[in-house]
Amino acid sequence: MPLLILPFIIILLSVFSLFRNNSQRALKKQQDAFWEKEQRANQTRRQDISQLDYIRIPMDAFPFGQYTDEQLASFENILKNLSSRQILNLTGISNTDLKLQYGAANLPVLSECDANFTTLAKTVASYGTRLAQLGHWQDAVHVLEFGIACKTDISKNYTQLGSLYREHGQSEKLEKLIQTVRDSDLLLKDSVLAQLSNDADENPASES
Repeated sequence: MPLLILPFIIILLSVFSLFRNNSQRALKKQQDAFWEKEQRANQTRRQDISQLDYIRIPMDAFPFGQYTDEQLASFENILKNLSSRQILNLTGISNTDLKLQYGAANLPVLSECDANFTTLAKTVASYGTRLAQLGHWQDAVHVLEFGIACKTDISKNYTQLGSLYREHGQSEKLEKLIQTVRDSDLLLKDSVLAQLSNDADENPASES
């Protein structure tokens, strides 16, 4: 019996060794390609980034100071501080690709711009949600629509806006929002679409 099993064991070991070697070669190839790309990125000269699509916060359009609420005041202070900073949505772009495109010397500035966007996206979603909780739904819609225009990756921004559209009979805007999510690279796209589609199914007749 052991002699009959031995050939199968040898075959299995050979197959395993073959897969392991192929995997190691593929991994080394990926690593070599990464470091070659990283080397090129580090040698890329500084490019002009003054004309990039920087995000501007519409300070005059937001309801700053109109309502007495500590949470709103906190969000408004964050947005006011951000308004004087450079903001870029660089979601999904690696540091290596940023260096290749704009030069290694620009990476610290671009990283700060991206960090500012992360703060902006989180704050806008929270600010709009709080406005909605306090019953200021039109202001909430305006704030959350700004988040969508910035291509936020915060799922709450989409779902909260969709709920407001549904609650106030804005079916056309809800359908447009659903299409926006379908066309996006949102991380939680499927779950967001599921909730928005549910909102659309429950949408009452549009307001006159």
